[in-house]
Amino acid sequence: MDGGKLRTLRQQLRLSQSEMADALNTVLERSYDKPRVSRWENAREPIPEEVAHAAAGLVNGQPRHARILILANQKGGVGKTTSAVNLACGLARRGARVLLVDLDPQATATVAMMASGSVDAYRQGRTMAHVILRDLPLEQAIYGQDSPLLVARGGFDLVPSHIDLAETDGRREPGFDVALREALEVARERYDFIVLDAPPNLGMLTVMGLAAADEVIIPVRTEPYDSMGVGLILGTISKVQRRLNPALRLSGILPTQFGARKSVDREVLEHLAAVMAGKAPVLEPVQASAAFGHAARNGRIALEASPSSAAAVYGRLAAALVTGSALPYANLVPQPVEA
Repeated sequence: MDGGKLRTLRQQLRLSQSEMADALNTVLERSYDKPRVSRWENAREPIPEEVAHAAAGLVNGQPRHARILILANQKGGVGKTTSAVNLACGLARRGARVLLVDLDPQATATVAMMASGSVDAYRQGRTMAHVILRDLPLEQAIYGQDSPLLVARGGFDLVPSHIDLAETDGRREPGFDVALREALEVARERYDFIVLDAPPNLGMLTVMGLAAADEVIIPVRTEPYDSMGVGLILGTISKVQRRLNPALRLSGILPTQFGARKSVDREVLEHLAAVMAGKAPVLEPVQASAAFGHAARNGRIALEASPSSAAAVYGRLAAALVTGSALPYANLVPQPVEA
């Protein structure tokens, strides 16, 4: 067992390094501590065989407990839904059981995945609007990857959205901001990853998604005005961490629609890296590409239709998430540019 695998097992158990050390000590009657676990995970010290066996046994003795990822940004048009759908596909291609939850009342991900958009799902009373506003159990709103209503086959399941979900912002009741977290609990035992596609605003649905998630990725288009707005979503994340979800962590900024040969794009990327230094990594950018549009027109997912295209970034990000290895970071080595 290598360090990345040990980290993945620990994350599946939802334990801190200190808690992992305590769990191993209980099983093995040893006195390991957090620094020792850190050295194992970072390959600075070999993992004893008995530790590898004990760690695997801890996971095998536990029920499945999905990691919940949210793609969030208050700015629209940044590739948030494209990122959510392709990342879900990438995770599924790696063998993970994945559920995509569409939290956007505009239902863009739902339209991409379902032949009739959300029409048939709404008629059947099986959308996120029914889950959040009418207390439908989440499992009754899940469309499996073999459902005849799904046209885009990414290997993952879907909970569709509907415009009625916009009524969420007007709902006022005690504890409503954690209603999504409660609804997702039953699904955590069925999946390895749950991907949330948040709406392009900082309203109640985004707050609910952040309150339910384990980690957040912020897609940002490499345009000056878009990058300037990152502070707003960071402020919201900070408030949710303090008040609703202390375990939420920012996994990274995901630059999208990036032109490596454009000076403005490179400058924005470098600016993001400078601003986020010490806060969160700037991930490998998603190159601007016609592959995404072509796939959408054909009712397909870009990573599934063209695995070697610009969508391959999502495959590499998914691989890192599944294996527990370091996420792919942006390469800031200067490139030839054009004005």
